[in-house]
Amino acid sequence: MNQTTIREVEGQEMLDILHRLGTYAFNSSPPLLDKEPWAENARARQGTSYVALFVAEEAGAAGTGVAIAASANMTQQVRGHIFPMAGIWGVATLPAARRCGYSRQVLTRLLATQRERGYVFSTLYPFRESFYQRLGYVTFPLPQKVFFNPAGLAPLLQWSLPGKVTLTTTDTDLEQYAAYMRQFQPHVHGLARFDHLNAVAVQRRPSWQAVAWVDGQPVGLMLYNLQGEAPTEFLMRIPRFYYHTPAGRYLLLEWIARHIDQANQVEMWLSPAERPESWLADLAPRSETMVRAPMGRVLDVAKIGGLAARPGQFSAHISDPICPWNEGVWQFSAVEGRLVVQSAPAGATADTDLTIQGLSALIYGTHDPADFALRGWGSPSPTLQTTLRQMFPAGLPYLHEYF
Repeated sequence: MNQTTIREVEGQEMLDILHRLGTYAFNSSPPLLDKEPWAENARARQGTSYVALFVAEEAGAAGTGVAIAASANMTQQVRGHIFPMAGIWGVATLPAARRCGYSRQVLTRLLATQRERGYVFSTLYPFRESFYQRLGYVTFPLPQKVFFNPAGLAPLLQWSLPGKVTLTTTDTDLEQYAAYMRQFQPHVHGLARFDHLNAVAVQRRPSWQAVAWVDGQPVGLMLYNLQGEAPTEFLMRIPRFYYHTPAGRYLLLEWIARHIDQANQVEMWLSPAERPESWLADLAPRSETMVRAPMGRVLDVAKIGGLAARPGQFSAHISDPICPWNEGVWQFSAVEGRLVVQSAPAGATADTDLTIQGLSALIYGTHDPADFALRGWGSPSPTLQTTLRQMFPAGLPYLHEYF
């Protein structure tokens, strides 16, 4: 393998490298995407959420980056606590440099830098799950798409529901969307948000924004587009359907019912925790999973304290070759319903061994502790497995953002 230089890039250099590598890797070609419209959107991202791009350069070939990775500044709710989170995106390598370890090198450097900047967790959408699992990530449950005829919601038009629904568009009322997501995030385990919304992307692809209100407070929000031709050939596509009260859910469903004479099919994107078949008799939704499941990992073990934990305590020797600052013996205990994490004294023994994958699976609730030995993620005894399940019940993390 050639020696490489890994460094952070920014400004026009970042745009040049990311356009060349990223559009080749993620878009139809040739030709590559027109650079100026692409750069306009990238500049907006750079000025808001997107930072820490790295390039690996082969020795003697300065300025011809062969691999790159990026991170978005985000927050994530994990078991009731909001943490700084690094959302990894734009991981790309030129064909001649693939399978040389460059992506692993830039990602290792990127994770170290984001930890130095205070990020506690990291998530991504993988091009191949096994590659990122080796980097410490575990797979989340798949979100789902459901399809149904809005005529199945007709009974709601006869219900007497509290509150009302207001309608705007995201490009004219983006702050309402941002305000609701700030309010909604604490209700959903795993939900991540960008520190700043990309207004350029929203303005290019506006959506209808329906907000459910009860007693002057927002209790639900959905984004949708109507696609098709009159009179009744419309698809009502709903990529965001959120509520935190039953009234919010049914007010939004009743709004969909008002389109019975316009749309003949609804496509709705939902978290894996939703059960739309139980919403209304005879709705008969058809469901399918999304194409890719997101993945997540603990980035800084020392800072995961504060999340909700049930009574119990244990110690574990954590192994994490990608993020060596996490390695060692750590003590985990629940104090007044919150996790407390402490580094064990020198020479202390641990109740079990856990890889960072095992700890991440435990914290996110994605895998049962009995799986760990089979997956090579640790060796908790049956008794300790019971403690781990009690402290960290199984969960269905839902990432929300796509990046």
